[in-house]
Amino acid sequence: MTEDGEHPPGARLIGGRYRLAGRLGSGPTGTVWRALDEAGQGQVALKEPLLPGDPADDEESRRIAHRLSTEARAAARVRHPCAVTVLDVVTEGHVPWIVMELVEGESLREVLRRGPLPPVEAVRIGLAVLGALRAAHAVGIVHRDVKPANVLLESGTGRVVVTDFGTGGGHPGEAPAGFVAPERAAGPGAGPASDLWSLGALLRAAVGEEVEAHEAFGAHRAFGAHGAFGSSEVTGAGEATDVTEAREVTEGTGPVWPGALGPLLERLRADEPAARPDAAEVAAALHDYLGLTPVPEPVPPAAAREPEAVRQGQAAPVGPRRRTPRTTLGLLLAKKAGLE
Repeated sequence: MTEDGEHPPGARLIGGRYRLAGRLGSGPTGTVWRALDEAGQGQVALKEPLLPGDPADDEESRRIAHRLSTEARAAARVRHPCAVTVLDVVTEGHVPWIVMELVEGESLREVLRRGPLPPVEAVRIGLAVLGALRAAHAVGIVHRDVKPANVLLESGTGRVVVTDFGTGGGHPGEAPAGFVAPERAAGPGAGPASDLWSLGALLRAAVGEEVEAHEAFGAHRAFGAHGAFGSSEVTGAGEATDVTEAREVTEGTGPVWPGALGPLLERLRADEPAARPDAAEVAAALHDYLGLTPVPEPVPPAAAREPEAVRQGQAAPVGPRRRTPRTTLGLLLAKKAGLE
């Protein structure tokens, strides 16, 4: 939007309601845009999926579009302060555009480009991510793409927000291999234990440890506090994640985790999902590290459903939004488009 409040020339109106106001970022699975809800509900983020062809005449693109639409509607059932809110799904040109809350901030990927975090801060972020994952698992949703680009840090509040629930990352080839559980090497099959494997990798990378792709992926690509997040900027077609195009990482960096946390992170790396600690055990260890008392995660009722407006393809009401500084990158869901 221009300084005088007018829309820039050629700004597209999506779904008859959402006026595009600028690109927030892009990646292999699509582009995320800042948009104005012309129904008067303020600014939102729109994810435009990248499909291999036109769903109107390409069967594979039609199948993917249907899956994305279905999964986005399912993601609207996730209710947690640290999970991005899916507000609406609209179709434009046979492509499902996903409408989400706009989070003003930067991704953990952006933060880690500047260097590793202190262990206490990494654990604080990890605990928030785990809370969002547990809320998703409680309603039958597996994230499948937990990585630094899909974790946002809201400016002004420090709130941790996990993005891209079911709206991308359906295939392991779409994610940095260092953050993908080994059972996904052969395909998209994943369960809650797969998300926990990825959370362990995220925690290790956040403090500067190297995160190496599992041998099941055929190539050992190392990722770390710099290497995992590359040195190139997103250009719209994707971005470099291979270690050969990333900054070098000093081998052996990162803390020695005290107490039970170190062994627990090692168990999260187990090849067999059943051998990994469950979410409750991970939460207890993270709370203990921070000296906090674990608080049971609220479990939604079995009949929990997505908002009525989303089920009907209308826009769910957008509540009052916290005013936060606009000096950072907004919803960087786009780096995958958390996008990566």
